[in-house]
Amino acid sequence: MKHHWPILGASVALVGLFALLAPVRHRAWIERSEGNAVQRIALESRSLLGMRRSAWGAQVTGTQAWGNARQGFFLSPRAAETFEIRAWPRFVQALSVSPSGGLNEGELMEQGDRDRFRAWFVAILEQQADGPSPAWEPAQRDCAGLLRFAFREAWGPHTEAWRSRVGFGGPAVAGDPNPALAGPWRQAFPTEEGWQPFAKGALLRRLSCVFLGREVAVAKPGDLLFFARGGARPQPDHAMAFVRPDLDGQPVLLYHTGPEQSGGTAQEGEVRRVRLDELLHHPDPPFRPLPENPAFLGVYRWKVLTEARY
Repeated sequence: MKHHWPILGASVALVGLFALLAPVRHRAWIERSEGNAVQRIALESRSLLGMRRSAWGAQVTGTQAWGNARQGFFLSPRAAETFEIRAWPRFVQALSVSPSGGLNEGELMEQGDRDRFRAWFVAILEQQADGPSPAWEPAQRDCAGLLRFAFREAWGPHTEAWRSRVGFGGPAVAGDPNPALAGPWRQAFPTEEGWQPFAKGALLRRLSCVFLGREVAVAKPGDLLFFARGGARPQPDHAMAFVRPDLDGQPVLLYHTGPEQSGGTAQEGEVRRVRLDELLHHPDPPFRPLPENPAFLGVYRWKVLTEARY
């Protein structure tokens, strides 16, 4: 019998630990403020012993929302709607929301958040031309990887800890764009398999951007050019980003060359700057951003900088 006491004691300890830690009682509610299009779904969870815990497996179904159980979920309804929030073990609660009134999401973005995002996106791109950030994974260093890295880091918060992690040494270029308005874009990109942290250049172009046309005059800093690299062995889309005008007003673009073959070995490649007038006379015609060039796919803008954010 005494051989069973350790087992019994361990079982009692596990039950006690479960009662202390496992979130089993939940309630959810909506927090909103007039004039703010973004609303918060607050979720309070407690263990059997009454301790506040983070819900396990919490998710929102039936609407477009972002966030997590600890910080809350966020949404920006454009019309009245009903959805459900679920959590382990069997918690399900229906909630209803309607627009908060006042400014809508697009108008909030117009009040500076688009410009702030552009400023940081461009500044982070330019930093990579002076030397790649230690936070930019070497395996991700190609033309699409450059865009993904700068896009994610542009949302901030751009604190001293962020500067240390990314190696950003310049002055602050703007305030931080509102992270709530970033929605799922802060962590992922849309793909054919749903929102994912990785998306190839072609998917960035098709699902993360809006086509502006084939005339480069429409481009602003932070906008993108895409090229198709065909031939006998087609390669992934090539992308470049407008960053700023040069001293004489000529637009400057920035891009990563991607891995390069040299003497039978692959080189990492590098980030380069190029003036638009130089690009228009590129020695390789497929890389000239001219409307008559079939390899030039056009000028694109991130969806977060437009009204069509999703």
